[in-house]
Amino acid sequence: METLTVKFDNQTKILKLDPFMLYVRVKPRHGNGQPTNCIIVRHALTLFYQLKPDVQLALYGHYNRRHQFVIHKFMVGQTIAA
Repeated sequence: METLTVKFDNQTKILKLDPFMLYVRVKPRHGNGQPTNCIIVRHALTLFYQLKPDVQLALYGHYNRRHQFVIHKFMVGQTIAA
């Protein structure tokens, strides 16, 4: 399990409806690093409901073969001022 503390990049996409699969793009909290592509299935609807522009996220999961971060657990923090 790896941990990422990131900022939501304001891009989501619903990949599947059954089971509900969500694509989320995030970027590092500080600096101008590369964005990370994430996928979530478990509790995806909850994350989709809680996402707001520029919100801080703590993500726990692993990387798959396509270099996408598969989210197992998450915590949604406060909005970060740009």
